[in-house]
Amino acid sequence: MDRAKVKALELDGETALGFNQLSYSLQVEKGEHIVVIGQNGAGKSALLRILAGLLPLTKGTLKIDNQLVDQPESHTFLPAHKRPTVLQLQTGAVFPHLNVTKNIAYPLRQMKVEPKIARSIIEESIERFELSEIRNRLPSTLSGGQLSRVALARSLAGSPGILLLDEPTSSIDIEASSWIGEFLKGLQTTLVLVSHNPVEALLIGKKMVVIDNGTVIQRGTPVDVSTQPVNSWVAKFLNLNLLSASVNEFEANVHGGGSLRLAEKWNGEVNISFSSSAVSLYTDPPDGSPRNVWEATVSALHADGEIVRVGLAGPFEATAIITKESLHHLDLRLGSKCWAAIKANELNVIPKRTLR
Repeated sequence: MDRAKVKALELDGETALGFNQLSYSLQVEKGEHIVVIGQNGAGKSALLRILAGLLPLTKGTLKIDNQLVDQPESHTFLPAHKRPTVLQLQTGAVFPHLNVTKNIAYPLRQMKVEPKIARSIIEESIERFELSEIRNRLPSTLSGGQLSRVALARSLAGSPGILLLDEPTSSIDIEASSWIGEFLKGLQTTLVLVSHNPVEALLIGKKMVVIDNGTVIQRGTPVDVSTQPVNSWVAKFLNLNLLSASVNEFEANVHGGGSLRLAEKWNGEVNISFSSSAVSLYTDPPDGSPRNVWEATVSALHADGEIVRVGLAGPFEATAIITKESLHHLDLRLGSKCWAAIKANELNVIPKRTLR
């Protein structure tokens, strides 16, 4: 069977949290990365707690790897420690009395992994997460970025089938956040990530789920959700484009096609973000301007009041935000050809850094 078609998670159920009734419907395929977004108090963390076995359903079913793990009607409930899931909270929750090495070793001891195999896993984790220089230090002596890497190393040491992360980069600096984001992007493990960081959400998520008032109100690819947001909060949150590129001085060659001119010199692998509002559209190639210009095809149109979000297919996918008046003036429709432009100083470069 195709690995990508195997369901890692199937949830269709309800639960109560205080006076709030929460209702979720979610399917996640093996190896898929799902990013969950929504306003504060929307029910994002509650979803992770249901999946982890910390918040039982009051109605409905939850299956993990096709095994029924929660169904109140049949009195079925698999406790958290027996599920192939690991939940990492915002704080990382490392043990303060254990050094880095012993924190990573903890889940292996709980699983009664053979000592020789455990030592091999620990050493591999320390190398993978670049923790050699701090392996004997206590958490109280570490930076936020270092703590995040230790927490991730511990979470993954036991090879969980599903990794559940609740805002893992919320309290760390940009450099550390960039490292964590790039690591998670390349992770083969099934991932459900709650995020309040639009760059992180666009970088890591293959699919995006929007939650509001304890209910899933939208799901789709990041491009689908950003070009056709279900409400104004989503539109504001995802007012970004994100591209991966290789840079040689001022020239950024976008992975997958196309290039952009930067305002400052850079070298190496980077992510480039820019606001959808900073993209200008034209019916003909603009001249006499120091901006980046590329030809595109209108792939989506979504009106919200006097604002229209325009999906652009071309050398790379992007979204532009224009007024309804501009839409009519440009006479844009689905499939229309146009020219897109953005100033070099509107491009935000985020280096793909390796931390030491």
